[in-house]
Amino acid sequence: MTSPDAAVLREVSSLSVEQVGAVRAIYEDAFPAELRADFDALLVDRLLVRVSPAGEPEGLALVRALGGTGWTFLRYYAVGARGGGVGSAMFADLRRVLAAEGGSLLVWDVEDPDEPGLHAHEVDEHRRRIRFYERNGGVLLPVTDYAPPHGDDLAGHAPRLRLMCAPLGDSALPPTRDVVLAAFTLRYDLAPSHPAVLAALASIG
Repeated sequence: MTSPDAAVLREVSSLSVEQVGAVRAIYEDAFPAELRADFDALLVDRLLVRVSPAGEPEGLALVRALGGTGWTFLRYYAVGARGGGVGSAMFADLRRVLAAEGGSLLVWDVEDPDEPGLHAHEVDEHRRRIRFYERNGGVLLPVTDYAPPHGDDLAGHAPRLRLMCAPLGDSALPPTRDVVLAAFTLRYDLAPSHPAVLAALASIG
């Protein structure tokens, strides 16, 4: 593993077949089968890969533009090895890349540690992930009933989620209502009047 400042983010289309295979391995190792879409199906979105100077993929960020808002949705984020600052460095690089392209907000969802029925290790893992994002500029939005449909992506599995975002560059944090509407209508293709959208809006604290 390289130092956190030595690697760069590259488009997956610029990688070799062997490097893409390593990216697939990082993805499949990071997410259990019930929480991941088919890897090949991911390539309809933009896949950015952290690559060391030696050419070794170290992490991935799958993103999708939220229409013409200048906002970006982070679908998947994973590093090949935790520790050493790689995850934080890659997240900072991602925010810089998107800001340089004119973006103003990064949006994503995370599994809710307060979901009933979770094992203790799952609660700890969900909380650890939220703390990671908060340390790196992420904001956990006060939306307690956030249940976007995942369709066939997750084979019917529907984890309880929370919504997070991070301003890019010098941009200010937008109203929570606007972020909720953008996530549902532009990421998940729901109408503003859909019951899931209305329930999320009603749960804003």
